[in-house]
Amino acid sequence: MTTTSETQDSVQNDLKIPNSIFGFRTGSRIFMHLLSSFRVIGRENIPQPPFLATSNHLSYFDVPAVAASMTLTIPAFAAKKYQGTWMEPLFRMGGPVWIEQASPDRQALMTALKLLKKGSPFAIAPEGHRSRSGTLMEAKEGVAFIATRANVPIVPWVMWGTEKIFKHPRPQVRVRIGKPYRLPEGRAKGDMLKEYTDRIMCAIAALLPEQYHGVYKGHPLIEEMAALVR
Repeated sequence: MTTTSETQDSVQNDLKIPNSIFGFRTGSRIFMHLLSSFRVIGRENIPQPPFLATSNHLSYFDVPAVAASMTLTIPAFAAKKYQGTWMEPLFRMGGPVWIEQASPDRQALMTALKLLKKGSPFAIAPEGHRSRSGTLMEAKEGVAFIATRANVPIVPWVMWGTEKIFKHPRPQVRVRIGKPYRLPEGRAKGDMLKEYTDRIMCAIAALLPEQYHGVYKGHPLIEEMAALVR
């Protein structure tokens, strides 16, 4: 008789880790250097997988900026609304996990969790979509849901200047990768999800210039997380 645990293990073992297309990272580096003054800071902080990369989200050009800074393929969420549009092939280059933005997508969250448990890295922009203000917005709690259940290192992976591409001639674009850190063990629920989400976002803010801090500007956790990730 097959147990529930055995069934879950079978599903996890059958789960295919999304892969980027050949040349995606190299092409992204060329693209970013052509369009901007591009620099990556902290690439040496990328740990061995599995780990959860968390980033801010300013522009469509965040995708090639992150890809250009990677030393390995990192699957990431992509919005389902782009499926069936001219942009879908662009997202498929990076090996996406499709997610519904309008409401909590538990299936997508569980796929990310299974990939991490299988040994893959995974990337998420906790804000859920591009910032219209060009600064940090309040994040959704799905990132803390994943992080506290996967029990893997969290890597803050931030960028700025991508929002200026095609608006300014060769703008300065920076990608900064912080040191890995961990949240306390145990599955966060309720108010703890909010607290841990704030910690994750303050780690991101700690690596960004202050003008990008947005709703997290002046948050008391920024200094605490800066001591861990800088």
